[in-house]
Amino acid sequence: PANVKRPQYLAAWAVASGKEYGYKVKVLDEKTCAKEGLGALLAVNRGSEDPARFIIMEYKGKGAPKKQGPVAIIGKGITFDTGGVSIKGSTNLHLMKSDMGGAAATFGALEAAARLQLPVHLVGIVPSTDNSVDALSIKPSDVITGHAGKTIEIIDTDAEGRLVMSDGLSYAVKNYQPS
Repeated sequence: PANVKRPQYLAAWAVASGKEYGYKVKVLDEKTCAKEGLGALLAVNRGSEDPARFIIMEYKGKGAPKKQGPVAIIGKGITFDTGGVSIKGSTNLHLMKSDMGGAAATFGALEAAARLQLPVHLVGIVPSTDNSVDALSIKPSDVITGHAGKTIEIIDTDAEGRLVMSDGLSYAVKNYQPS
């Protein structure tokens, strides 16, 4: 449930998996996210009681192609999605604990590649937060700056996935030049 599966929980899971199966895991806390310019992730996180985490995993298998960049997998880790100020209706709101399915798929891909010792080079990135309502939450009409340096006007705060994914994609391109 969302009261257990928080960004810190996802980060701890990734760290433990990396140690057990031999791949690198780096977790950026909110201060480091700010230094890195992960403004879209931090904007979504403003309404949360839990600090955001940006999880970076890298697996380099023996025999992985060396003349090309890694394959990058970016999965959104929204641990619960209320819709923010553009709040969702209550009909299926309890299902929004599953809004981190992309993160789960990314974690699974990295761990499976490492466990199977596949000859691949993978980078997995999971920007993680919940999308909650608070006095500090982003509001429709706010303008934020994402990792790529582009400004983004918020029209609907329930577009949090696109925001956090934009930071994840930009970070992957800048730091890993994926193929």
